[in-house]
Amino acid sequence: MSGELDFYQDIHPFLKANCISCHNKTTTKADLDMETPEMMKKGGESGPSIIPGKGAESLVVLASLHQNDLEMPPANNKSGAVNLTPKEVAMLTQWINEGAKSSTQQQRTVAWQPLAAGIHPIYSVAVSQDGRYAACGRSNQIFVYDLATRQFITQITDPNLKDGTAHRAMVQSLAFSTDGTRLASGSFREVKIWHLAPTQATPLPAQAVSPIEAAVLKKLADAAKTTFTSHTATGDGKQIATGCADGSVRVWDAVTAKPLIELRGTVALAKKTAELNWAVAAQGLEQAFHKAENTKIEAQNKALDELLKKANEAIVAMKKVLPEKQKGLKPATDAKAAAKKGVDEVQAKIAALPGGKAYAGHEKQLKDAQDKLITATTAETSVLSAISAADSNVKDAEEEVQRITASKSKNATTLTSGNTAIEASKKIQDKATAELAALKLIKSTAKPLALAFSTDAQRVAAWFDDRTLRVWAVASGQPLAEETATASPTTTLVQAADGSFIASQTVQIHAGATPRWALERTLGGDQAPQVFADRVNAVTFSPDGKTLATGGGELSRSGDILLFDVLTGKATQSWKDRHEDAVLSLDFSPDGKRLASGASDKIAKVTDVSTGKQVNLFEGHTHHVMCVDFRADGRVLATAGADGVVMTWDMNLGERKKKIEGWTKEVTSLQYIGATNQLITAAGDNLVRVVTDEGAQVRSIANLPNFMQAAASTPSGALFIAGGEDSLLRLWDGASGKELASFGANSP
Repeated sequence: MSGELDFYQDIHPFLKANCISCHNKTTTKADLDMETPEMMKKGGESGPSIIPGKGAESLVVLASLHQNDLEMPPANNKSGAVNLTPKEVAMLTQWINEGAKSSTQQQRTVAWQPLAAGIHPIYSVAVSQDGRYAACGRSNQIFVYDLATRQFITQITDPNLKDGTAHRAMVQSLAFSTDGTRLASGSFREVKIWHLAPTQATPLPAQAVSPIEAAVLKKLADAAKTTFTSHTATGDGKQIATGCADGSVRVWDAVTAKPLIELRGTVALAKKTAELNWAVAAQGLEQAFHKAENTKIEAQNKALDELLKKANEAIVAMKKVLPEKQKGLKPATDAKAAAKKGVDEVQAKIAALPGGKAYAGHEKQLKDAQDKLITATTAETSVLSAISAADSNVKDAEEEVQRITASKSKNATTLTSGNTAIEASKKIQDKATAELAALKLIKSTAKPLALAFSTDAQRVAAWFDDRTLRVWAVASGQPLAEETATASPTTTLVQAADGSFIASQTVQIHAGATPRWALERTLGGDQAPQVFADRVNAVTFSPDGKTLATGGGELSRSGDILLFDVLTGKATQSWKDRHEDAVLSLDFSPDGKRLASGASDKIAKVTDVSTGKQVNLFEGHTHHVMCVDFRADGRVLATAGADGVVMTWDMNLGERKKKIEGWTKEVTSLQYIGATNQLITAAGDNLVRVVTDEGAQVRSIANLPNFMQAAASTPSGALFIAGGEDSLLRLWDGASGKELASFGANSP
């Protein structure tokens, strides 16, 4: 071989394929990192793996040749690595002989190819906070659906891409901003932010309306028991809409004369109703939390009462025996003193003898006296020990009483606070409930003067005598839009052919336009490929909509989290290597102060957004953490694992709350349903399940194809959506589990 070799061009490719998978900064087997020449020179457990200038002596070469009991890669390895070819070993040896020099790694340019035809998996779904729109990423395209009308409404496209798609690679993640005006999508090395663009009203020719026979109208009026102020029919004559004197709009089956749906209310009223329902549910969570805490404390108090009883009994018992034990002290002390005196007397006798030499009899007397002293001393010590033990037991029991009393006092304060919180929460809930009841009694006094169906008969518009235009969805009865004329009507005065004059007034307003999503900006992408290392697996907006968090990283090497200012697109925080493997999911806490992340390293973490410091690390999953989601009160975090397990974590205690099992394959996504303790989950098995965060199953939607990749719920829990490998986006009634619609790739 001639010419000096370049590390990243000539050597790194075959090392990456067969060595670096086990010897990198994340997985450093034998403490050896082979990602750079510098790390190989540093070496591992066996010392430097390369010696510049001495290729034949370098461990990496010897291991490649399976010499000196070294073998690289090992046989039957899990990474699929194979032995280096003789040519690769020769190149490695030459590079080391040339000094094992490093080089500059060139940024890889992706050569984009069209995705395979017919491959349209849904990897991500999102529902807007108002429950109106659902989006799904199908292959490299984004589709948006109107959940009120149960219709496909638009496909989002990037005008810079000639094939009419949103991204060139798979759409890995989607998220609506809280106000619903933005949608973020993550793909390979890029994130795109789309904003809801204004539309221009362009009048179309009036559509043909089937005439309605007077007899039919009379029959409908009799059934409605009210008079009609206006009426219209669909072009095919199958449905009739009537404006009623009671302010409602009713849609009828023209053949059977049966009512299909009654349309009332306004967008503002629907929004207020949703807010109040959320408040009722949220306060239910609040009360449930404090009641559970109170129950724990009450159980603790029962245990403390039992301990207090035993402590007081111990005090009484010890104080009862203490005087008896104290009575024995004086006799024992006197006996010891007498014995001591006996010893002293014998010793004095011996000392008085000539030469101080004791006779045999004296020695026996001294020994007997000393034995008596030992016995008396032992007896006194025993009495003192008994007195001390009894006294100590009394003190310990008295201290225990103090501790128990202090604990009960603290518990009483906590119980009072808990009950106060419950009462305050109940007042808020009762007020919201009362307001909801009052809303239901509100009846519009305005009369619908003119009606019109949309061309697809899925929407009905009504013009009221208070100069308001309202639009409803026929399928759900949901108010979609409303506008009130504020400008004065335009008056025209013309002469008729018969010589009379005709005066007319016109008011032009528009409402209910189909939303249009336009590209606002691209983060990363071809213009800044260094921003994201690989696929962006997670995107989520902060509750205030000002920050977009993204999660990704290089597989098996790093788990990165980046935060961007939504208005400017500038990165505000970069938490590189927050995880040891790719980040798969993110969620902001309800107050926006914390960000939870789940990754392929089997770990879930919670980071303080303001400081970037890790505040929680949750271990327990044995496979990738596929999804994370905070409960509405922020007190519980739920995580879904590729190990087929859902776990919930107590954020106050920082420990696991519940391990929920029952899935046979990966749990691919989860989401809390509104302000409840219920979770909707999707999984690799053929089920979409709803469970509580305590593990009880609420509902299961069965007979689905394998591998549902993502599921979501409207905040009210009224509707569920899910998508997977078969590319169908399914829509269900959240209460009954009945399928309402199914949207495919070719017929959205």
